[in-house]
Amino acid sequence: MERKIAPKRSDPKKHTKKSQFDNMEVYRQLRTNIEYSSFNKDIQVICVTSSNPAEGKSSVASNLATVAIAKYEKVLLIDCDLRKPVQHKIFKVSNKLGISNLMKEKSEIDLEIGGYFQKFKDNSTDGKLYVLTSGKSVPNPQEMLASERFRELIEKFREMFDYIIIDCPPLNAVADAIPVSSIVDGTLFVVSAMDTDKSEAKNALTMLQRNGANVLGCVLTKVDITSKSYYSYYGNYS
Repeated sequence: MERKIAPKRSDPKKHTKKSQFDNMEVYRQLRTNIEYSSFNKDIQVICVTSSNPAEGKSSVASNLATVAIAKYEKVLLIDCDLRKPVQHKIFKVSNKLGISNLMKEKSEIDLEIGGYFQKFKDNSTDGKLYVLTSGKSVPNPQEMLASERFRELIEKFREMFDYIIIDCPPLNAVADAIPVSSIVDGTLFVVSAMDTDKSEAKNALTMLQRNGANVLGCVLTKVDITSKSYYSYYGNYS
């Protein structure tokens, strides 16, 4: 049974400060910016990370996936934050089966069979969003994400889906996002106007660039609602 999309929202009771992402229009703008961020190749697979926890990366990933189905027929959102996954909570689905379980699956992947993919539909569009949660906890997340099997899965997903968004752990906590950033088409780096330390953000970006990640830009979250600009997206880094 298809579920209705219900992405994470900010607390409506907070009037003085709230996320600029309450308005889904900014996500559509972000999607467009990503599409035009590279003229050399299509951006089909992206990962989203940040320097530290609680900077808004998972909300960015979930809402970007939600608006992507307005343009793409099949969109996949993967929760690769294997240590502290939240996408199953955002979409209110089970986390019993997910990417960690699928890594061990040897048979042909079927979107409708197996219980790995949670399917969501928005009645205003023909597109479908498939959510692949983190699944069973594993003792070595970074090793799993750096494995050839994970790379093979992503390549398989490229054939199955039109657009793929991967929610990765924050870089200053663990380095799990590094191997993922090396196999995707681009990386979005999330920065919180309220929480992010500039030096820590700089160190995290340097880590990505040193490992060959294609950093598409930075997304600024948690901007004071009284400011004129609620949303910022900064272009490619050299």
